Amino acid sequence: MLVLMIPARHACASKTIIIDSRHYSNIFGEIRNFRIFLPPGYYDDPEKRFPVIYYYHGWSQRYFGSTSVQGADEGESNNGDNIANFVATHDVIIVKPDGYNRKPQEEYYLRPYNISPVETYRQYPLYFPELVNYIDANFRTIPNRDHRAISGLSMGGFMTFWISGKYPHLITAAGNFCGSAEFIIGPADFPVEYRHIDMAKNYEGLNVRLNFGNKDFIRCYHRDMNRVWTQLMDNYVYKVYEAEHTTCGLGEMFEFIMDTFKDPPGKPEKWNHIDVYPEFDVWDYLVSTDREKAGFTILENVDEKGFRCSVREFLPDGELMPYVRLSVTTAPVYEKNHLYVVNDFDEQSLKLTRKNIKSDSSGRLKIETNGGIHEIGINKTKDSPVLCIASAEVINLPWVTPGKETGVQIQLLNKGFTNAGNVSAVLSPTRNTAKVIRNTSSYGVIGIGETKKAVQSFTFIVSPDSIEVVKFKLTIRDGKNNEWTEYLEIPVRKDPPEVKDFVVADGRTFRVASAGTDTSTLFLGTGNGDGIANPGESLVILVKDQGLYRRTELISGDPFINKDGINARMSDNWSGYDHVGGSQKYSIPLVSSECPQDHQVEFLTSWWLPAYPDHIIVQGKIRVKVTGKDITPPVIRWADVSGDNTVQVKAFDGSEIKEVKAIFTDKDDPKRTIEIVLNDEGKEGDRIEADRLFSLKIPEQKFGQFKMEIEVTDSFGNRQNVKQDGFFVLH
Repeated sequence: MLVLMIPARHACASKTIIIDSRHYSNIFGEIRNFRIFLPPGYYDDPEKRFPVIYYYHGWSQRYFGSTSVQGADEGESNNGDNIANFVATHDVIIVKPDGYNRKPQEEYYLRPYNISPVETYRQYPLYFPELVNYIDANFRTIPNRDHRAISGLSMGGFMTFWISGKYPHLITAAGNFCGSAEFIIGPADFPVEYRHIDMAKNYEGLNVRLNFGNKDFIRCYHRDMNRVWTQLMDNYVYKVYEAEHTTCGLGEMFEFIMDTFKDPPGKPEKWNHIDVYPEFDVWDYLVSTDREKAGFTILENVDEKGFRCSVREFLPDGELMPYVRLSVTTAPVYEKNHLYVVNDFDEQSLKLTRKNIKSDSSGRLKIETNGGIHEIGINKTKDSPVLCIASAEVINLPWVTPGKETGVQIQLLNKGFTNAGNVSAVLSPTRNTAKVIRNTSSYGVIGIGETKKAVQSFTFIVSPDSIEVVKFKLTIRDGKNNEWTEYLEIPVRKDPPEVKDFVVADGRTFRVASAGTDTSTLFLGTGNGDGIANPGESLVILVKDQGLYRRTELISGDPFINKDGINARMSDNWSGYDHVGGSQKYSIPLVSSECPQDHQVEFLTSWWLPAYPDHIIVQGKIRVKVTGKDITPPVIRWADVSGDNTVQVKAFDGSEIKEVKAIFTDKDDPKRTIEIVLNDEGKEGDRIEADRLFSLKIPEQKFGQFKMEIEVTDSFGNRQNVKQDGFFVLH
């Protein structure tokens, strides 16, 4: 092991010992730098050990200090409220890793961590466990999660929440100073838009805090997040300071972390996790997929009795990816070499698959499924039932609105091994922001693998109009005194005024607002371009505000919109305007071909207005009349050829897709062509039936590079032909 240290700059008994050091990283394949702050007297007692805080610097900064903005290392920096001065009076080690993430031959630049955009394969979060192992092996730390925390400023604040949410099993507290709220992150070939506002469930078992200034140019994003996180997380606090974009309240933040070290939260009995990487580990569970497209792997309600899992294109409601293979290897919490009954309930097909799986010699189970929504129940023979929430639906309103009594129908699933009798449930709010009117309902008997709705719906009223989500606790009991606790999160929407000044983009070009204060000419929507919503079209709704057309995010409970879980969303990035990394989302809803003539679709819509450094979120209601007939061809999302000669085409349409063809032309011999018809029937190389991913495995061929043309035809005869870019290999 290579250990390189630069001699201490401060080493007297009354001062913090500051060392700039280096080590070899297998993750990066190079020497990595870090600065470490050791408390005075560190070398006096060789038996004494210390907790550790990892501190991540911001933009234009390095491990050795700042290149352009004020740092917070030592002396009078940050008005004396800095790292060295804190360590001088506290028994703690602080490690400041170098966020620089470029190879020596690459151009030097100030943006750390390789995020937004992702430009290289150097994935910085994967370095954290390696750095922890090195620090624990070479310094006198207390080497456990109860005495390890993360903190950071700005982009380092973003990393603080990302890394702590990715590795909750390695740390106990996370402290964010003015952190950015959103960046493009993840695998270089298929990165995702990652928003902290969507990731609240990743922080169970941690104490989490945000410090930000009332003059911080990022503050509007912090306020957006607080409208959600304060309603979902009991372990989250924040404080606003009279400050700009700085490490405001550094000493208070570190005291918060030190208090956590004294009374650390334990591992949650039931936990959740969302990850952007195709493979990851968390809480000693090993998760892998063969996903090669942007997306999120989601685990929910994980305990010894099972879990819920899915893979989505984006959060919170992106289209599911059932064609992705998903494998979960559990922690070693089961009897060794013992046979278990695993119930796999597919919420799309409503089918229950039962498998007998034997634990390995360490007590782990390996469970394989796919990226659809699956409830997994893990049972020993003669186990009790296992009840959970299968679904929840608002039944009397298009969405939950403050001040209006709302009914919600909660469906339960029994994923256990025996029937559950005399089942009842009680709904209670977790905050005083909601009042439950009808809090109890009964379900009777729920058989194995059965879903069942309550006899009566639950009803509640949300009082404040300043929140965006409400959280409830559902306590479920059966006649044998078995009890299960589930939590339910329901979005809350205001009842805004109706918007009259809007247009429908259905395959038309418009000059629209973009990037905050700029404009762009864009071709938007898919259809005949007449500005009238027709069945089969994909729409972008543009509102006229401050003299410009603005793209909008849309919500609708209409059954003829985004049928079968299709959900398309795009982003308008505002980084050039506010230098944060955030983006306004806009929706592209698909109108079903079955939509009746003159049907009125109601959308709840929102859009952003610039008011630097803030963004103003405007909300409204829009009613769009659907007329005409479906003359719109299918949309081809992407096409690919895998290494085993399987051709895949992702497509969707307002009606049923009748045929998908792929025509290959040899690069070197244009007379050599291959024409195939793909299927979505779960056979001949197609993995999942009716997932809108059409596939076929081509028999072994003479090796060649081919151009590929895709032809897709819907049930009305509308046809789309697209020549794919680049060359594809068949062999």
